[in-house]
Amino acid sequence: MNQAKLFFLLIAALAFASCRPTARQTVADAEQPTGSTEAVTSADTLRLVIINKSISRSDSVVQARIINPNDYDVNYGQEYTIERETEGHWQQVPFPKNFGFASVLSTVAAHGSATVYGHIGLLHLTPGHYRLTKQIDGRTLSDDFYIPSNITFPTPVYR
Repeated sequence: MNQAKLFFLLIAALAFASCRPTARQTVADAEQPTGSTEAVTSADTLRLVIINKSISRSDSVVQARIINPNDYDVNYGQEYTIERETEGHWQQVPFPKNFGFASVLSTVAAHGSATVYGHIGLLHLTPGHYRLTKQIDGRTLSDDFYIPSNITFPTPVYR
């Protein structure tokens, strides 16, 4: 009879332990955006931050930093979207037909950061409020930037 009780307790303990999230799952769940594609920014949240929020005529790229304050590495690809805010809604800006992304997977180390670039020189952007949106470690992160009224695109691409 004691073996049956011990076996039952062992099964119950394993079932209980498998229901509890791991520390990584708990952190990842806490970092998920709520109600929008923008994550809540705090000291322990993976985030994307535009370096210069106002684009000048000579800019052909938007630079952003991926900041990873977590205890684990995160991965991201080269893909991104540019969106424009119009009447309170975000609309994706179409890329030219010949525009593409390299199939490269990059990593931001734990407690590290990396710079990413959004090429805008060939897009037909007008003055307004934009954001760069990027999938990073399975999450959609974004940050906004502005094109002042005295700028017209496309601008020459500087290499």
